Amino acid sequence: MAGSLSVDRVARFKVISKPGESAVDRIIRLIEEAEERKAPVERFIDAFSRWYTPLMMLMAVLVSLLPPLAFGEPWVEWIYKALTLLLIACPCALVISTPAAVTSALARASRNGSLIKGGAALELLGSVKTVAFDKTGTLTEGKPVVTHIESFNHSDQDVMRLAAAI
Repeated sequence: MAGSLSVDRVARFKVISKPGESAVDRIIRLIEEAEERKAPVERFIDAFSRWYTPLMMLMAVLVSLLPPLAFGEPWVEWIYKALTLLLIACPCALVISTPAAVTSALARASRNGSLIKGGAALELLGSVKTVAFDKTGTLTEGKPVVTHIESFNHSDQDVMRLAAAI
């Protein structure tokens, strides 16, 4: 009844769920939980960047300090090389793009009426070989149509009569 306006009648409603327990609230909660579930590739990138980034920082410090201190090389040149190393070795593209792509895909699916339970489920969609649809209208329009009959021992008409009798 949200968005309704009673103009000349009194309406009585029976509340059947507590605040925060409506279907919309449950869907929103599922979407929020889905965004928290990380895909395996996201977990790998998080673990990878946890070690890789500090290692590259240490390498850059060593590149900037060792040649000038140990061999008397010019500071400016080696600081420039250390900054170049940091720029090239930065995993920012991976660290930023993967969660952004997953969140974008989950949002797009949600806008199109599909609820995907997180990045892990999204990643598994790439290996799906078979999709089963129901007949109740949850995934369909609820108006099934027979498009093809495959019968081994009976005629198509007999199969249709048997199906209609059930």
